[in-house]
Amino acid sequence: MSDPPLRNPYIVGGWVTESHFYGHIGLRYNLLHDPNRQLWVIGTRRVGKTSLLRQLAIDAGPAMISLYWDMQGCVTADDLGDELIFAVEDQEEKFAELGLAMKDLLNNEPRDQLRAVCKAAEDHGRKVLLLIDEPEVLIKIGRKDDAILRRLRASFQRHENLRVVMASTKVLTRLNEVGPDWVTSLFLQDFVPRNLSGLGAAESESLIRQTQGQTRIDAKPSVVEAIQFYTNNHPYLVQWLCYRLYQEDGSLRKPNEEDLQPDSILNALFSVIFSHLAPTERKLLIELVRAKKTDAPNLAQALGLSLRETHIYLYALDRLGYTRQIDGCTRVGNTFFETWLANNANSLSVEDSPVADAIVQEVATNAHEIEVGNIRQQLDIYRVNLAQLEVRAANYGLSVPFTIQNEIDFHQRKIAELEARLDILFEAEQSPP
Repeated sequence: MSDPPLRNPYIVGGWVTESHFYGHIGLRYNLLHDPNRQLWVIGTRRVGKTSLLRQLAIDAGPAMISLYWDMQGCVTADDLGDELIFAVEDQEEKFAELGLAMKDLLNNEPRDQLRAVCKAAEDHGRKVLLLIDEPEVLIKIGRKDDAILRRLRASFQRHENLRVVMASTKVLTRLNEVGPDWVTSLFLQDFVPRNLSGLGAAESESLIRQTQGQTRIDAKPSVVEAIQFYTNNHPYLVQWLCYRLYQEDGSLRKPNEEDLQPDSILNALFSVIFSHLAPTERKLLIELVRAKKTDAPNLAQALGLSLRETHIYLYALDRLGYTRQIDGCTRVGNTFFETWLANNANSLSVEDSPVADAIVQEVATNAHEIEVGNIRQQLDIYRVNLAQLEVRAANYGLSVPFTIQNEIDFHQRKIAELEARLDILFEAEQSPP
């Protein structure tokens, strides 16, 4: 009797955690330990925002009480309060130990519920990690009554033992249109943006080979390389493609032309993704498809933009995986999205967008400045460590231990990578207006 075929391990759709969640280690650490207590994760549809939030609740461990506040489907402030109660119910035993009963939260608005939760945690030396999913509903709720946004904003600021991580698409930028006459800052101005895009090369290879699973997948290096190229390491696309390439013997075959054609699910996904782009971002992508491959100066000339503006838009697109660099040229982020754009370029609207160009430029500029600052901090750390290692190595003369030399080589590579990244980021700053 032959062995039964192995089960296809790739998960397409639905959120994942623990052994099924791959990568984003640096981002996850930053979201839990960044000095800023309010962080906004920006990502496209199907890039893994919900999975990231769910995984953060696990990463936080017992040091924090994690609340996953799912706002999807909320229409009123009362709905928000109900969903927050559901989130607390999921951690009911922990809060009972802190002396907080569910009856203390009933018939209260979210501001008062958060106050009770944070006070109970604070009295016992605990912190609260509030993970907000699908906050785009706040746009409509805030338009009806912007007071709910003001009160939420005040609650997030008031409690020092509260860390808020919010994940959404760029459509959330429309919150800045709510309450323009506020005397205080707008809702999103308190949140530091963090982009969620594709996996790193090593992370995507682990996902392809299922190194965290019970059964390792057999994939030739050429197959892994092909999958990474076509998907640009987008986690959903990696799983989508691997699911189709999986064979019953536990191996992956090489993709063919038919495998690279978007199906109805991907077509619908890309339609939604395109609808979340600002007008100029849409024009840039369509121009990229028509030109096949080009660079920033040619894009600026084709669209009548300044080079600085073009670099800022490309930065925003690149950070979310909409574009990528190949052989010194800019191309659409992955083969599937590129094919969809090419098939639909003539019928796509470039003006009717819920996201304004000005907001995209503002968010991208702020994120650019933050990234530059983070890289400089990392460079300082690596340079100090390298100097210390070189002093230690000098004490050994010509007989430097292998471990120390490896550490020196690693730090030199990291410094070179970070300096190269800074050079790219400085292009936007040094471009003429």
